[in-house]
This record gives sequence, C-alpha cells and structure tokens, in this order.
Amino acid sequence: MDRHYKVIFEALLSVLILLELLFLLLISIGFILGIKSDSVYTFGFWDIIIGIFILFDFVLFRVIRRNNQNNWSFILENWVYIIAIIPLFFICFNLFQLFDFKIIIGLVGIIRIYALLKVFQITSQEVRKYPEKTKLDYATFVLFLVLIFGSCIFFLIEKGVNPEVPSYESAIWYALVSMTTTGYGDIVPVTAVGHILGIVFILTGMGYVSLTTATLAYSFIDLFRKESRKATEKLGKTAEGLKNSSVTQEEKLDKVLERMDEMEKKIDEMEK
Repeated sequence: MDRHYKVIFEALLSVLILLELLFLLLISIGFILGIKSDSVYTFGFWDIIIGIFILFDFVLFRVIRRNNQNNWSFILENWVYIIAIIPLFFICFNLFQLFDFKIIIGLVGIIRIYALLKVFQITSQEVRKYPEKTKLDYATFVLFLVLIFGSCIFFLIEKGVNPEVPSYESAIWYALVSMTTTGYGDIVPVTAVGHILGIVFILTGMGYVSLTTATLAYSFIDLFRKESRKATEKLGKTAEGLKNSSVTQEEKLDKVLERMDEMEKKIDEMEK
C-alpha cells in the first residue's frame, strides 16, 4: 500500500515537472519575443510550488528511507534534488529582478532545466512504463513541440496585423485554447498561416486526448489483468496446498488402518 502512495505521488510530481519544463521553455522564448513582467512573476510562484512538491518527495522517499549511508555520499547521489528544490527562477526574478542580465537568465534556465529533467527521470520510472508501451511519451513530446514552435510562429505572423495578439502570452493562450478545442473566440487569426496553425493545434490536441484516453484504459486493464493473475496464482497455491494436505491425511489414515488390521490379526492369534 505504501508503494502505491509513492507511485501516485511521483506520478503527480512528474506531471507537474513536465508543466514546469514547458513553462520554462515558453518563458525563455518570451524573453526573446517580449513577455510581460506579470507573467514572469506569476511563474515565479509556480516555481516555489514545484520546489515544495520536490522537497516532499525528497524528504519522504529519500531522506527518511535512506540506509546507513554517510551524508557526503548521500548528497553526491541526490544533489539534483537539492538544486531542483531551490526556486532559482523566483529568487532571480521575483526577488532580485535580474531581467537585464541575459547571461544569468541563460545559466539559471540551463541549471533549472537540467535538475528538473534528472528529477523527472528518477520520479517517473514507474509512471513511464505505460506511456512507453503506448507511445504516449512520443506523443507528449510532439504536443510540446507543436505548442512551443506553433505559438512562436503564430505570434510572429499575427503580431502587428491582429490587434487581439499584442503579446506572446496571447499566442500561447490561443494555442492552448485551440488544443483543448475549447474555442472561446477571444482570439481569432486573421492570416492564412494563423488559420493553418489553428487547425494544427486542434488536430494535435484531439489526437493527444484520444491517445491519453486509450493509455488510461490500457493501464486500468493491465492493472486488472495483473491483479487477476495474482488472485489466480494465489488460489492455485491454496488448492495445491489443500490437495497436498488431503494426500497427507489419506496416507496417515492408511497407516492407521494398517495398524488396526495388524492388531486384529494379533488378537485373533491370541484367541486361538
């Protein structure tokens, strides 16, 4: 049961880390294309939330459960966790507002992405089994690729000619709304390329949702199959144990009957 809690928590953490990585990439592009400071500050608070979740995972499943391991070797083994826990983005931008230091921004982004990728690699070991079987991991990569590059191209094409796309955040919002097929209608493309990108966003989102649904169904069926197999094996072992026990009891009964026959023979001989 404890293992199930660990898998569920790390599955949730893996999803949150994926979102963090996606936001980091979008924010990095936003620094080039132009992004509002409010968006950067909002992401800083998200960075703190992810750090707290990683801290919980580190304490509950690494620190508490570590064996007789010295501190130095433990730090060397889990140093990426320590870096991932620190909300570097929040510290650099929300606290010190280092917007003009491009080198620092690049270094923070690289360190943060590397640490999160390593933590994701560790926490998603159990979770990745089903997506790897159903190719959902490749579909997720394609989804992120379409979202990142599609929103970037949409902004470059629509800015200046579409008053509804004043900033890069608007392009991201349009891409997300189109992928979820929600269609609020608050942003409408005016260029031919924009319309084509809208179709690509919609088809990509629909395909991904269909594949995700199939993966969830497969995971539940596979889990039910494993539990059924375990129950069958357990029942088989119980039946085998009962059979062996029955054979043993029959052998004991045969021995008792043989002794009774011997005693009857001896009594008959004594009477004669």
